[in-house]
Amino acid sequence: MTRVPTPARLGGPSDWARALATGPHYEPPYPGAVQDELAWHLVKVLREDAHLRSEVEVEVPASADWPASGSGPAFFTLDLVVEVPVATDGGVPEVRRVAFESAGATGHRALRDHDRRLRRDATLLANGAVDTIYRLRGSDLLGHMDDVLYLASQWDADLFSERGRTNLATLASREARQVSVRPEQPSVLVPYALDAEGGSPERHLWHVANGQAPHVLVRRLDRRFESVWAPYADRPLRAVEADRAPLRKAS
Repeated sequence: MTRVPTPARLGGPSDWARALATGPHYEPPYPGAVQDELAWHLVKVLREDAHLRSEVEVEVPASADWPASGSGPAFFTLDLVVEVPVATDGGVPEVRRVAFESAGATGHRALRDHDRRLRRDATLLANGAVDTIYRLRGSDLLGHMDDVLYLASQWDADLFSERGRTNLATLASREARQVSVRPEQPSVLVPYALDAEGGSPERHLWHVANGQAPHVLVRRLDRRFESVWAPYADRPLRAVEADRAPLRKAS
């Protein structure tokens, strides 16, 4: 988890706690239609003291031997980040940050982009920008939102309210409920029968033509399990200052 100094605009730890306790809110506009749909559903099932942020900008610092190493400073924007407060014995506020990244690409383009996204997500974890990153497909969010969030609630139950977890378990498909996940597991695939999607002959034809059964694919990397993602990350030097003002590239 990331230790976060109390921002200057807040008077102290109690003010920080109250700021987080304002709860998750649906606050459009979001970067795109898929992110908007995800935010709309997330706020219904998150903990009351969770805070949902969109377009969160972070900087990954350059390596000590830059520019010779080629590992220069990098700037990233995360689609959605859920922050939940974590109690500590020392009284210094800490938050757990879980990012939800959605991608619209499918097919060959998604395969080409996979390595780049994996390196990006692993580098963010290595530098402490977030504690967990979900990588979600836009088609899954638009077609099987309840199943995607149900799977997330199995991995990260502490993000969701008790009522939210109950509702997701009720709304999730039989196929999703049959899947079990391990904390360190980096992905899960839920297959469906061809007639499970219903109502779209064109979609069925696409699956047949491409030799793929309908499925949901959820990817997740957790900072606690370094052996899973470390081989893909750029070498980290220091933690990202998560409370800094957002940074933007110069035009």
